[in-house]
Amino acid sequence: MKRLLLVALLLFPGCGGNRVDPPPHGEDDEVGAEAAGDSDSLAAWARRTRDLWAAGDSAGAGAVARQAFGGAWAQAEDARASAQEATTSERLPDVRKDLPPSSAQVTDALTRVGLAVDIVESHGTPVVWQVLVSDPVGSASARTEFWAWRDPHGFSAVVQGLPKDAPARARYGPDAVGDLASRARSDGGAELASAWARPRSRGGLEVALATRKRGDSEHFSVTSNRVLPIEADTVLFEDTGALVIIGGGGRDPLFDECPTCPHLERRQRYTFNNGQWTLGEEKVAATPYAAFVSFMHALREGTPDGALPYASSPAVIEQATAMGLELGRGPLRAAPGTLATDPMQRYRTGGAGAIEVSLTNASGRWVVDDVRPTQIVIE
Repeated sequence: MKRLLLVALLLFPGCGGNRVDPPPHGEDDEVGAEAAGDSDSLAAWARRTRDLWAAGDSAGAGAVARQAFGGAWAQAEDARASAQEATTSERLPDVRKDLPPSSAQVTDALTRVGLAVDIVESHGTPVVWQVLVSDPVGSASARTEFWAWRDPHGFSAVVQGLPKDAPARARYGPDAVGDLASRARSDGGAELASAWARPRSRGGLEVALATRKRGDSEHFSVTSNRVLPIEADTVLFEDTGALVIIGGGGRDPLFDECPTCPHLERRQRYTFNNGQWTLGEEKVAATPYAAFVSFMHALREGTPDGALPYASSPAVIEQATAMGLELGRGPLRAAPGTLATDPMQRYRTGGAGAIEVSLTNASGRWVVDDVRPTQIVIE
């Protein structure tokens, strides 16, 4: 006999205009009654969700969308339980009771009734999902985002509307980069770390930490939210809680780092202490562009001799100082099409001025071999 599973059914918040989640009560998005995850119910909830979004009731639509999610979760749990109990010639392995169902099954169930779903699963225990549900043919505001995890005492989902001060993936576009990590605490509670950004965006990386006390009715509360002023391409939380970011890092005042300009590839490791994220380690990928960046910083921030480790000979320093590159007359902007890996690069120095830089690989590291005036013609 098909098993009836308990799922989280969210109570309707009051009508709330055109805003998008979180719901009126912030992160205390209460769960309530029972719901069966049958296909007819899912289709009805999905239709109701789209209608409410179309009518501008984002709060009501979000509540019904989370109800539909609970029904899809129930279907996936039911399918997993049925598979475990199926009579086969070989005994299936026991289902881990602390793990959620397959996110692919939940996504498929909601997609079949006309809702777009994007799920990111945390690495760590307990597993927490950050779920984005939207209307694929609706407006940009037709979406809701929330956290979900498995009720440790049953087969239902615990669903929490995304807190106002938690990073929303939707805020950073469809190509958002980030990570989600969870960790159980010794007192029975849990911790969650979330970080999201637009790739290579000057808007920075938003990082939040949240904790949940022990107890079935407890939700996560955000304890820290910071925006790190760095460009990120890859984000990863280590098991220790440290944050590893690969990307351009912070802005360089000596170079105009436009979206199509060459960039450094930094691997930075941050740790959280006394309410702040602190940079503890940084490694920069060895490229011709990275060598020229180091050359210019040494030239402008110290003495000309300080740039010698990044030059093939003292003659290169003389070339640079003859053109006044040590004076810091503004950021350099790479010519269109310049790549970080190009051994010959051209830069505008302001006005009609421009330079051509040649670099060579000497004993496994790049150094500046020649600097001379040039012209850059933009067609």
